[in-house]
Amino acid sequence: MSTSKEGWLRTSRYLKTRRPAPRVLLIAISNPPYNLLNGDILYDLKRVLETLSPRETGVVIITSAVHDIFLSHYDLQEILDLTKTVPMGSHISPGVVRGALYVESFLAACGLRRFVERSPLAGLSYLNSFYEVTSLLRSLPQVTIAAINGRALGSGAELALACDFRIMVDTPPQGIPGESRGSGFGHPEITLGLIPGGGGTQVLTNLVGPAKALELSLMKPFLTAEEALQAGLVTRLVKRKDLIPETVDLAIQLAKRAPSAVAAIKDCVYIGASRDFAGGIRNEQGNLGACALVPESRDALAKYTADLETFLGEESTMDQFKTLETGDYVDFIPNSWIMKQDAFVAEQQRELLRKNAKDAKAAGTANAIHRKQKAAGKTA
Repeated sequence: MSTSKEGWLRTSRYLKTRRPAPRVLLIAISNPPYNLLNGDILYDLKRVLETLSPRETGVVIITSAVHDIFLSHYDLQEILDLTKTVPMGSHISPGVVRGALYVESFLAACGLRRFVERSPLAGLSYLNSFYEVTSLLRSLPQVTIAAINGRALGSGAELALACDFRIMVDTPPQGIPGESRGSGFGHPEITLGLIPGGGGTQVLTNLVGPAKALELSLMKPFLTAEEALQAGLVTRLVKRKDLIPETVDLAIQLAKRAPSAVAAIKDCVYIGASRDFAGGIRNEQGNLGACALVPESRDALAKYTADLETFLGEESTMDQFKTLETGDYVDFIPNSWIMKQDAFVAEQQRELLRKNAKDAKAAGTANAIHRKQKAAGKTA
């Protein structure tokens, strides 16, 4: 690993990271010139995400080290290499491919994935890895944000959609001569006779409904940044120079959220919402009960209850809730309650030491006065 003067830590051939603010991790994907997603990037990304600690990291930002491309799409050579294992003209049903993917998942669980990746069937490993990375992004106790600095097509759009929020540059599709290539967002797999493979069809359906998902997958695979915003695929558009600063500002606020509640809300939205209504409600209630038992949440509830008049009294306004919105009302960093408890005990010990020192000083003064009086009596 090496560190640049800008504070970037090179964690692998394709990834570099830095911390632009406390509890915020910025990951930049670097595979110039086109920033194609591939199996090695997925492996590296998964390894970084799996090692995150909720105490150290509250928000993960994923962006690109290529200044005007987020991720062009997947490296199609890897898909072509997989197709070479089957004679041209052969018909294989989706069920057979699904079975092969299950077998690869089993081998991966046995620690054999790297051997599969060195075989002609490496594409199966990469396909499963893509699913695992996107699932991981949706289940992390950290908030995830895609800082989209340019075109995000195919798997690039899928990786961005796996994040909780998407901030994108407002560069027009024709680009800015001498500054950047055109920006775009979408799922163009259909134009090459393919379909998304990283959850694109499922995520689109959940986000915009079946009718719109079909339109975006079949009729309009390439969207401008503005169209992506209007469709609800992008959270916000910003100027290129403001992309990282605005994303980091948002991350700083979101990093103050309780990790347990973040994970619970993501579970309710991504998993619970795919169940029937009653099942989703039960899932939500279970998560609520679990969150209420977290020590930091219990402290927050007790503090708010004690301040009820401030927030809800006749003289209160909505301004009182600003500290709640900004995350400054309570410290939700995991185990912060232990630190507060330790600080309280340490302060009590210091107070006891100060009292003992004061008592000792008073006793010493009293003894000195007594000795002087005794000495004066003898002299008399």
